[in-house]
Amino acid sequence: MASGDEPGLLEWISAYLETLQTAKRSAHTVKAYRLDLRAVCEQLAATRQLDPDALTVQDVTIRSLRSAFAAFARERQPASVRRAWSVWNSFCNFLVSEGVSEGNPMASIAQPKRPQHTPKAFKPAAIGQLVDTLTVQAQRPEAGPRDWPGRDLALIATLLLTGIRSEELIRLDLASILGGRDAPVLRVLGKGATEREIPLEDSWTAIVSAYLEQRYTRFPPARRTARADREDLAIWERFPPEDPLFVGSDGRRITRGTLQYRVRRMYRLAGIESERKRGALAHALRHTFATSLADSGATMVELQQLLGHRSLQTVQIYTSATNDAVRHAARHNPVYELLRDPE
Repeated sequence: MASGDEPGLLEWISAYLETLQTAKRSAHTVKAYRLDLRAVCEQLAATRQLDPDALTVQDVTIRSLRSAFAAFARERQPASVRRAWSVWNSFCNFLVSEGVSEGNPMASIAQPKRPQHTPKAFKPAAIGQLVDTLTVQAQRPEAGPRDWPGRDLALIATLLLTGIRSEELIRLDLASILGGRDAPVLRVLGKGATEREIPLEDSWTAIVSAYLEQRYTRFPPARRTARADREDLAIWERFPPEDPLFVGSDGRRITRGTLQYRVRRMYRLAGIESERKRGALAHALRHTFATSLADSGATMVELQQLLGHRSLQTVQIYTSATNDAVRHAARHNPVYELLRDPE
């Protein structure tokens, strides 16, 4: 601990992490922040020739942080260094807001450049193959207890029509579907416990309703509600609202491993496995959703709202990836007409 009554740097880190928990950041995020803050602290202590417990806010200077980050970056990948830089930038802003630091030194600390990349989306033909394959599979008799093509089609349809992350899909409950058959809306809990609502159409309603009818037979709800047998209601309104929307072959909430396995299996069945970016399974459908909307003329603000991104800058990768749309826009530059028909 720092000498005197002044809180040490590690105590300020603890206070900062508490604010993240209050803001309902995930336990995984808080843990990652803690590790990055502690790792750079250890380098900072070595630079100042102090024990980490003896560090104070006054030890966080441009020169000492620059040396600490240089040592931290020596054996780490650029992405890890960028993440730690972002964490420390946020932490230093916190110190300024608390009135214990006069400025944020992170602007003077170099960070690796972020590589430029465009997300790889499935082409319309590949999506057509995927949907056609799953539709045919869903119409066939189920081969065994683990074979559930109706559920798999509902999974793919939801990912393609909403662009939600795999973690967001896993967290969905029956209560996440708002409204009845005619105008359902999916309420999604995203990163930072922020909610967004995504409107859906008849084709999604039909596919998900068919899956839920099958599920009602396979796994009758453990707790029957007074609304369970009311056929005037949408099928999802007849389940207990706290039940998960998507389940595995055991009737319990689907796991990340099961979701990714089923998605990969569906890609292979449709013959499009080689067209996805390496490492992207369910996330490839999120890229496809965003790129398709950008191609169709959705604005960046609309994409930001539907995808649940905090920054418009993040959405730009989709608008820059739509080469056909960019070429179409450039083609309609009125200067072309002037050059073709000079007076």
